[in-house]
Amino acid sequence: MSFPSTSAARNRAGRAAAALAALLLPGSAAAQAGPADTVRYPYVAALSRSSDGERVYFCAGALIAPRWILTAAHCFHSPGGSRIGREGIAVEVGASLLRDVPRQAQVAAARIVVHPDYRPDSQANDIALVELEEEAGPLVAAVAPARPAADPAEATVLGFGSFYEGRLAANALSRTGAPAAQLSDRLRQAVVRLVDPASCAAAASQICAGAGPETDCVGDSGGPLVVEGADRTDRIAGIVSDGSGCAAARPVTIYTRVSAYADWIAATLAGR
Repeated sequence: MSFPSTSAARNRAGRAAAALAALLLPGSAAAQAGPADTVRYPYVAALSRSSDGERVYFCAGALIAPRWILTAAHCFHSPGGSRIGREGIAVEVGASLLRDVPRQAQVAAARIVVHPDYRPDSQANDIALVELEEEAGPLVAAVAPARPAADPAEATVLGFGSFYEGRLAANALSRTGAPAAQLSDRLRQAVVRLVDPASCAAAASQICAGAGPETDCVGDSGGPLVVEGADRTDRIAGIVSDGSGCAAARPVTIYTRVSAYADWIAATLAGR
């Protein structure tokens, strides 16, 4: 599994090194994570873009309304900071294995809404919403409220991230010779330990997960950090945003704190 867990400088360097770097962003849910069941997590989304006749998967996300995906803003910016439009971008929701997803299950993006205060250089306010051309499913995840309780000790991160990064990730090719998708193909999950944001220089609008046996790698940018409530409802507490990379000795992942943007999310979904 993989997420954009890399320092800002490391993240930009990794993206610049990859062929399709605008799409293959360092960051993945967990290099050693185990497989996840979409019956348990039916709202997890995989974002892809058409490239040379193939679909290249580049980020994860979560279905928070029948036609809306919550993901990271940096998924739609090139290494130079220019915006990536919706053309050719599609979303698949509820797939455990990407290779099994038929073309008719791909839902096209109708609109990409990046937070107006997103800063590509620092990845501040790294949050975006993708409006779909049609409903992708009724099974959605809830968004953490604007004033949540204190962070739990642990949370579950989900995504399709890679098992490798750096030179291997940059040079990986598909059978046709095109740059390979930086994903595991199978949805994976990892339980991560949350730590004081100050310990990883994160802002109040971010969540920090410390080192552990399972960590992030390449390709899980935008993946959801999930906390299960007392009512057994999954709430999206964070979005994979930045970090140290899975090759680091003591990897750290930074997530966008969703509760800090609850009002913006609600206003966007309401068309305001």
